[in-house]
Amino acid sequence: MESVTECKAELRKKLLSRRRALPREQWLSESEEIQARAASLPLLREAARIHCYVSMEHDREARTLELLERLALDGKAVYMPYIEQGIMMAAIYHPGQQFRVSASAPATPEPLALSGEERFDAVFVPLAGFDRSGGRIGFGKGWYDRFFSRLRSADRHPVKIGLAFSFQEVPSVPCDPWDERLDMVVTEQEIIKCQYNSR
Repeated sequence: MESVTECKAELRKKLLSRRRALPREQWLSESEEIQARAASLPLLREAARIHCYVSMEHDREARTLELLERLALDGKAVYMPYIEQGIMMAAIYHPGQQFRVSASAPATPEPLALSGEERFDAVFVPLAGFDRSGGRIGFGKGWYDRFFSRLRSADRHPVKIGLAFSFQEVPSVPCDPWDERLDMVVTEQEIIKCQYNSR
């Protein structure tokens, strides 16, 4: 019988393979729709501090660069993840931010300006797959699970938002007890309010 970890690894491989095969025009067009839906979320109008990853384009992740820029230009305090020794920290994002891009790791802002901020109102979360109860298949590193656990221990409860293409939905994500669930998922087709609320 397969373990939860093995089931997730198998699903991750299948879903990432499908995503990487997206034709460029479809990827760009559907990414634009995802970003527009995300930007229209009412909660973002009220949010002051937003944490959002930079999409890895070689992986055909739904683009986030235009969303980051829009939020920053709207006067939001915007942060992006920075990983050091397996720990995820918050780096300050500025309009027109430059990055150092790697094929194997998230983009690093240049110049790098770390922040101790942890009072995020919303956190956009990357994913390989999801289900409608907020289950998420990440990339197997546990960065976000540990990040949210740390925030929760400081009594911080941001809204967790996944960005994905609709084909990344699966009927049910196999979950470990420490897996953090999403509050909502934005796709090119809809905004899904997850049935399970982890807060």
